[in-house]
Amino acid sequence: MRLDCFLPILLAFALGPGGHADNPVFKQVVSEGLTLEGTTVLLPEPSLADGLDAERSMAVLRKIAGDDRAAKELLRDSVTAPFILKTRDVTAGGSTVRVADLWFVVHARIEDIDPDRVLRQADGKPVEAGNMRFENKFLSDRDLSDRKIEPLPPLDGRTEWYTHLTGRLLDRIKVESTDRAVVTRSAESLVVASRTDQTFDEDGAYPNRWTTLARKGVEETFGPPRKYAGGQSYAKITRLAAEPGALLVESHFAFVEPLDWFQGNPILRSKFGVIAQEQIRQLRREIAKNPGRGTSAGRSKVKE
Repeated sequence: MRLDCFLPILLAFALGPGGHADNPVFKQVVSEGLTLEGTTVLLPEPSLADGLDAERSMAVLRKIAGDDRAAKELLRDSVTAPFILKTRDVTAGGSTVRVADLWFVVHARIEDIDPDRVLRQADGKPVEAGNMRFENKFLSDRDLSDRKIEPLPPLDGRTEWYTHLTGRLLDRIKVESTDRAVVTRSAESLVVASRTDQTFDEDGAYPNRWTTLARKGVEETFGPPRKYAGGQSYAKITRLAAEPGALLVESHFAFVEPLDWFQGNPILRSKFGVIAQEQIRQLRREIAKNPGRGTSAGRSKVKE
């Protein structure tokens, strides 16, 4: 289960003019995907390409939302404006790959969005949602050099990092994964793509593993650790010509859920909508506190 998926969004569109050809992790998640026991899951290409005019971008919104009325609802400058969430499951041997696609609109300037700063502020701080708890730790340059991991060469508009995520799921499962993430910017959009790095499977400090968790009072006991295949995600944030000052955020993610977690029951999947709503509304409220909200600057507070 990945909270970073809600930040929070890409090969055909990404390799075109103004795209994100310099984001190797994005290219991996849409062209190589996640392979488990002979089954490969690719993330879809982005819905909205860079540089579309108002008419074509509105056509994309209508396709996402279903009709004109629903598309206009997506564009509402309100904390409670709707979002679109679609989920599906893919069976891969003894595991299920949970896949989700999420779209929503925020009213902000893309220049003011800095995912690196946001995520580093959250470094080491636990986040709780849906009776689950997650904590991210950034790997240092020393951590990477000790493992002979070479960073990407410097490039304007591109940032790379590795994070170790530790999660506690419903007081029943403890899971860890180390992900590589790359952010790229174009004139029209921002892409954040991440993928579990399997070279950390047996790492002594930052492994990809999971274990059962049992609590009795304040005491906790853990089962034997098992390798965890992890997941992949990307988010693309794109200017909307159909509504100046608005950005379409689309997020696509997939993660492995072993059968032994919940015997295949969709317990985690059932929480996607609740978590998405909570995170999106929190994001919109944070944006509303920023006086430089693009064309929304000078308006009253964003409507609830």
